[in-house]
Amino acid sequence: MAGYLAEPLSDLLLPAEQAALDTLGNFLRLDVRRSYLFWEAIVARMLDGSLTGHKCPWDVELGYGAETIRVEVKSAYETWAQFQVGRRPVLKFAAPKGVGAEKPAHVLVLIGLDELADVYTWVIPAKAIGKRASITMSSPRFRTSHSHPASVDGFRRPAGQLLPEVLRMYRVQRAPDG
Repeated sequence: MAGYLAEPLSDLLLPAEQAALDTLGNFLRLDVRRSYLFWEAIVARMLDGSLTGHKCPWDVELGYGAETIRVEVKSAYETWAQFQVGRRPVLKFAAPKGVGAEKPAHVLVLIGLDELADVYTWVIPAKAIGKRASITMSSPRFRTSHSHPASVDGFRRPAGQLLPEVLRMYRVQRAPDG
């Protein structure tokens, strides 16, 4: 059973996508779920958006009326890390591109996959992310509470709600600060 605000990966995939994953895993021993390209393509499909070119500083473009929403996708696979107080599973996402208002994307989508193939998603307006080398957090599957006020946890949403959350965070991103 998936944890708090998590969804099984199999629930997010189309039958053909699941069949392709199974084929690659069974015959080539290739785990495509660990590829950032896989997650960019899944997010683009879920948003009914378009993938951008390799050198583009954002990953997905989504038409929104006369505007284009730019989405950056970061993915992480649960791994164990050693800390002073012991080992625990973490998700470590690569650094988002740009700084503050200069970020090229409007919205950042973080996709975390745990060892049980449960998917956790965060949808964050770019202006809420300061300059970071990376984003590292304890795996939601092992947490005793569901929110850490000083972190991105307030932006965690079910993956099935990705489209409305991206639209909402785009409006937050475009709203004047005040």
